Parts: sequence; structure tokens; C-alpha cells
Amino acid sequence: MQRIKGRKVDVMAWADPGEIESVALDQLRNISSLPWVFHHVAAMADVHYGKGATVGSVIAMKDAVSPAAVGVDIGCFTGDTAVSLADGRTATLRELDGQSCCVYSCTPSGRVAMSRAVARRTRADARLVRVLLDSGAHVRCTPDHLFMLRDGTYRPADELAPGTSLMPLYTASDKEGYTLVQQNYSGRWQKAHWIAARSGLLGPIPKFPGQRTIIHHKNFDPADNRPENLELLGANDHSSLHRKLVERNEYWHSPDFERRRIAALGAKALTPEGYREYAERGTRNILRYMRERREEFLQAVAGNGARGAPNLRAYNRSERGRAKSRELANQLRTCESCGVEVKSYIGLHNHRRYRHGYNHSVVCVHPLEEREDVYCLAVPEYGNFALAAGVFVHNCGMAAVQTSLTSHDLPDSLHGLRSEIERAIPVGFESHKRPLDRREDRKLWEEFADLTPAVKDLLGKARGQLGTLGGGNHFIELCLDTEDRIWLMLHSGSRNIGKSLAEIHIGRAKKLAHNRDLPDRDLAVFLAGTKEMDDYRRDLFWAQRYARTNREAMLGLYQDVVRRFRPPTVFGEAVHCHHNYVSEEVHFGEQVLVTRKGAIRAGNGDLGIIPGSMGTRSFIVRGLGNPMSFESASHGAGRRMSRGQARKRFTVNDLREQTKGVECRKDGGVLDEIPAAYKDIGKVMEQQKDLVEVVAELRQVLCVKG
Repeated sequence: MQRIKGRKVDVMAWADPGEIESVALDQLRNISSLPWVFHHVAAMADVHYGKGATVGSVIAMKDAVSPAAVGVDIGCFTGDTAVSLADGRTATLRELDGQSCCVYSCTPSGRVAMSRAVARRTRADARLVRVLLDSGAHVRCTPDHLFMLRDGTYRPADELAPGTSLMPLYTASDKEGYTLVQQNYSGRWQKAHWIAARSGLLGPIPKFPGQRTIIHHKNFDPADNRPENLELLGANDHSSLHRKLVERNEYWHSPDFERRRIAALGAKALTPEGYREYAERGTRNILRYMRERREEFLQAVAGNGARGAPNLRAYNRSERGRAKSRELANQLRTCESCGVEVKSYIGLHNHRRYRHGYNHSVVCVHPLEEREDVYCLAVPEYGNFALAAGVFVHNCGMAAVQTSLTSHDLPDSLHGLRSEIERAIPVGFESHKRPLDRREDRKLWEEFADLTPAVKDLLGKARGQLGTLGGGNHFIELCLDTEDRIWLMLHSGSRNIGKSLAEIHIGRAKKLAHNRDLPDRDLAVFLAGTKEMDDYRRDLFWAQRYARTNREAMLGLYQDVVRRFRPPTVFGEAVHCHHNYVSEEVHFGEQVLVTRKGAIRAGNGDLGIIPGSMGTRSFIVRGLGNPMSFESASHGAGRRMSRGQARKRFTVNDLREQTKGVECRKDGGVLDEIPAAYKDIGKVMEQQKDLVEVVAELRQVLCVKG
């Protein structure tokens, strides 16, 4: 990282200043002079000239945003929202802020897994809604936060209709105290420690000759399923370990040790953290005891009624007791699902249970007047986590997915596969002859009517372009990693409708009085609290959803082609990564609007995609959360010359030479995408090694260009 002197704030660059074009340096200095820019401007390793703002720049602003980038809020939860943890506890997001933890996640097919996560505060003074579930639990979150539905898709909180069934997390304990989790795809119960192992958190599962493989809980707490507390052992070795602990470790059982243990527990119980932990643990143990050893529990409490009956009878006979009983018995409560009025809370509880059933479905969603700071978890592997309320929610560009195939599954010629992909996914200006009719997209089209009237005639085009690649540097690739496994990767955006919305709002911003004296009119901004800002955020929120939906639709079509080409193929969890967007985030203790133009988020643990050019390498990365880059990284190699320069400098023969071994177009129509027109991706990755770490290195063997 190198510091470049700016006009108002400095520029922190991850590229050598001598390698940045002079026109791009001028743009960075223009950005640094804006009165709304916060702290500094960050320039990624792939930085180069762009319209208004440089591509590869990260700009944080206070109460302002430039419509030169497309963006969307990050959905989050209030700090008191509780999360189910692998160690058997529940903890609030506020308590977890800044910490790593292990949580339950779920695949689209309904397979519950475990994954590592990092909590962070993401937004201050956010607008909220309350989601009430049929179990009586409620969740407070931002209106845009995505909840996972039973079919594996997602829907924002403010679009959840009464009766919507959410993906549930059902847990229980067996007679030995081990946590059981019900797999939604099969209904079978599975021990949580084996879920941790099957999720890869314990590494490769070894085989022990002549022994069953079992999992040992190091602290002997069967409910604590943190990966660091679990150890894979042979069954005989495990039994021997327990015998040694009992027979040889006399100090462990000594009276002196027991006295000191009890004293330490008592001291911890006097602290707020210890009191809360023991109270939660005690509640869990009592409930489990009542459920699993019911006869013993009933015997233990058999005398309670006789001892308490005289006091209760005396209270009930008193005038105060009679009045309270009448009040509670006659209070009417309205069922949110059907509108029926039922007397008392107990009556309402029984009505919900027996009339509607408990299936983790939505009862209602209400907007709230209060505003609060909000938090979320970054869950890179799965993109979702389970709340203590028992439902899965999404955590807070491009898409990539690993397959079960290797290079040995590929034919000698990939030309036929490329042709099939191009037939399934239109490229360039082409659209689907018949728009995709997907049930999950219907809400998107219903909201189209709320967009600025200037785009009302583009509905047909927007529908036809959903699930299409577009042009420019958009691509669909088939890649091999260093272990010879095949990955699918694609890059696309919000197509013509997103471009049209952006141009409309950029034009509106240029006409505002506060933008008249800017060094570059393309840097025009909207200010918080204005109608122009509200209209802009409404439209770009929709456009960002369209872009995400477009990538999901294309990835589905791409996977269908591969399934037909080489059945059966298993696909891993998709890595989704977007760039050219705006989000509300907290940096250096302040709430700011962060614009990433040609940059990706690289928060601590965030998975991302950094592609090279066709014929070079690409990378799946994990963010390191560097605060000086506003937790960002480059979105690719970055151009080192314009498209026009590339066409003048190179020939089709150059293109064929530089794309040897890659099945792709090799004609003048894609000459401006020749690898030599881009920076060296290896050097770009070296320059940002303090921003990301490499998870997988990929090389292209097939590329479809827009």
C-alpha cells in the first residue's frame, strides 16, 4: 500500500503509483477533493481509468452517494437477535460482534451443515420490521434481509406473506445429552458432532483398522460441538482414554480439586457473563431433564403442589387474586393468522398450536417506528445461518461453483459444450425468445411498476434479458483448479435495464445545485434525506436484485447444460460476489456509504472471486478484513489499455496465440478482450496479499464471451 497525496483526503493505493495512468491519477485526486468523502480514498491493485470515478476505487462518503455505481443495502438484524451456536449456547449478535463462531447453515436442498462465521456491526440507525412466526418467536431486522424458504430460495423480510413456510432448524437431545439435528431434506435426525465432521470442519475423516470411527468431546460436554472440542478416534482407543482418566487421574477426582473447582464456578457466577451463561445452561438442562426423564421429574416435584397449594388458595380467595383471575381469563387476544379472538394468552397459544400447527411459518410482518444499529454474520461457505428462533436467514457480481467432475470427464474437444452453453444462454444483445417463467421472479416483476416512469417501456426487454450474458467483459467459463477439479464461473450484471436506470439518475444528479462546481460532473452525488436519494435507492435496490437474479438464472441454465453433458454431476455451494455497488457500513467508527466501483467486499472471512482474463488464471479468495481498503479487494486484473487501443495494437493471430488451450471465440469480435489488454493477474494478486488469501487457483479451459 502506498499513499498518494490528494486534495482533501489522501489516496491509499495497492498499485504502484508509477503504473497508474495519469488520467486515472487525476480522477483519484478529483474524488479526494469532494467534501463528502470520508477518511481516505482506496485504489485497488487493478485501478484504471473509468467514467467519472476510476474503476478499482473504493469511496466512503458521509450522507451522500454517487449514482455512477449500482448498489443495494446489506440486510441485517438488531443486536439482541439470538443465534444458535455449535457449542450448544445461544448468543446475541451484539455479544458476538467482532468474534468468530461456529453456526448451523443449510444448503438449498435442505441439508443442515456447520460452518464458521464472523459477526460484525454493519449499519447504524437502520429502519426495521418485525417478523412474527407461528411458534410465537419474533425477529427484528431490516426490511431487505433475506429469509430462507422451505424450497431453498430466499425472500426479503418485507415481502414475506402470512403462511410463508421458512426453512427450519429442529434440534433435540438424546438420553446421553448429545445434540440431535433433523435434516430437512430427509427428516432423519443426525448427531450434531457428525454434522461438524461431514461439513469438513474436522479435516479428513480417518479410518481405524478394526475399530469404528467415533468423535470424542474433549471437555466431556456432549452439547459442545465446536470443531476445536471434537477429536476423531477409534472406538477402542476412545474407551481406553476414558478408562485412563478414571483409573489414573486421581487428582482430577481429589477433594482439593473439587473444592477449588466449585470455588472457581462460584466466582464466575458472580460476573454478569457467568451469571448469564449459567442461567442459560440451567434452563436448557431443566427443560431437557423434564423432557427426557419425565417420570423422575414428576417424582421430584410431586410434593410441590401440596406445599404451595395453601399459599395459592389463599391468594386466589383474596379480592386481589379474584380480580387478577377475572382479568386474565377474559382478556381477548387476536390470532394474527385467521383473525379469531381467543380468551387469554394460554388460549391463544393453544389455538395457534392446534388450529394452525407449528411449522416455522410467517404469521405477519409489521414495520416498526424505532431504528437501531444492526449486525450480521459473514458465513462464506454457505451464505446463511440459523437464528435461535429456528429459521435460516441469508448472511450479508460474479458466481462460481465447484463440481464433482475432473478434467478426465472432459472430451478432447470442448467446442460442442461451448455451443450448447451459447444456445442455452443468449450473449451480446440477444434475449430469450420466450422470457423465463420462474415462480421466484414474480415479485421482481410486480415491483417493476414502482420504478421511475422513464423505464416503463422497458419491461418486455428486461424480462427477455433475464438469464442472459450481455456483452463487454461479461463471461461464462469452465475452469480447472490445481487439484484438477472443474469449476463453473460467470460474470454478468443488471443488463440494459440497470444501465438505463443508472443513466437516468446520473443525469438527474448533474442538474442538482450542489453538484455545479465539482471538478468532474460525472462525480455528481445525491444527498441523504432528499427525494432524489430516496428515488435512486429504490431503483438501484431493484436493479441490484435483478442483477443477482440474472446470475442465479444463468447459473441454473449453465448447470442444466453440464448435467445433460455429463450426468450425474454434483454441484457444490455457489460463491456469489458482486461489484459496482453501494452499501451502508461502519468504518473507523462512523456510518458511511461505501461505493465499490470495480471492487469486491473482502471482509474478514468473506469469500470472493477475482478473475483474470480469458487464457489466464482466476482466484477464489477469502477476505482478510483490512480496514485501510474499507475491507475491499480488486474485482479482477484490470485493463491496462482501452478497448480501442487493444483493437489497433493486436491482431486475430495474437488473440489465437494468447488463448492457446482455451475453447473460445478467436475472431475480431472479441479482440478487445485479448489477455494482453489486461494487467498481469499474478502481480495484482501479489500487490493485494494483505487484503485476501487464495482459497483456489483456477485456469480457464472454456470461455464464452459476450
